[in-house]
Amino acid sequence: MHRLALCALLALAAPARAHDYWLVPDTFTPKPKAPVNVRLFVGEELKAEQELPFTAKKTRISELATARDSEPLAEAKVGTKPAFSLALPGAGTAVLRVDRDWSHITLKADKFTAYLKEEGLSHIVEAREKAGAANADASERYRRCLKALLHGGTPDGAATRQLGQVFEIVPTKDPYTLKAGDVLPVKVLFENKPLAGQKVTAFHRAGDTVTSVSATTDKTGAAEFKLTKGGVWLVRGVHMRRVTEKNPAPAADWESFWASVTFELPAK
Repeated sequence: MHRLALCALLALAAPARAHDYWLVPDTFTPKPKAPVNVRLFVGEELKAEQELPFTAKKTRISELATARDSEPLAEAKVGTKPAFSLALPGAGTAVLRVDRDWSHITLKADKFTAYLKEEGLSHIVEAREKAGAANADASERYRRCLKALLHGGTPDGAATRQLGQVFEIVPTKDPYTLKAGDVLPVKVLFENKPLAGQKVTAFHRAGDTVTSVSATTDKTGAAEFKLTKGGVWLVRGVHMRRVTEKNPAPAADWESFWASVTFELPAK
């Protein structure tokens, strides 16, 4: 991926509701053994609000998964940008997996309801209404489960591996075997089980032009998207449930799980 393409993903400002985290390597198609830096962005619709540094406290897992195994990344110095560095061990595909620890937020009732509706979490809206809490502020803890798919020249099944993230979007066809106009099927899992009725969205950005398509998973956790353009794509989703754990840390009424997968689709 060229530097200009990378810079196009990093914009000056994003709305206050920006929530997504995603991973963007210097190139999605590195040569085996060549060093690759991977940047961690926060923003919306592939429009980055800022680049985040490595933080050991928030990083539960950072590893590179191949078709055969997974190896932890060497831990970077706290505050380092780009946040991660790696090298593909061979010519196959590999997946950078980053699982982040809990963060916490409290939102006013109207903002929380708007966020729930935007993310397709109508069951949470209904649960709050049923409990008489629709007008109450909401306390939420959240975790992020991130992946970036890197292609070393030979599709080998790594991209379609289930890695065991608590909330995981798994392509069931390697994106690097596709081209613009093809359909990407995915499976969405929560706690290693298929998640039905989950909204997932795929985003593509070219300058200020955003292409997006959303789908809802069926009873097997499956969904699919037609990827109309070549370039970088982000597939993401949010799952939420009421906190039932006794004495949760951090304390919260609701807990959400954010998943994202990035890859670069060939134009032809």
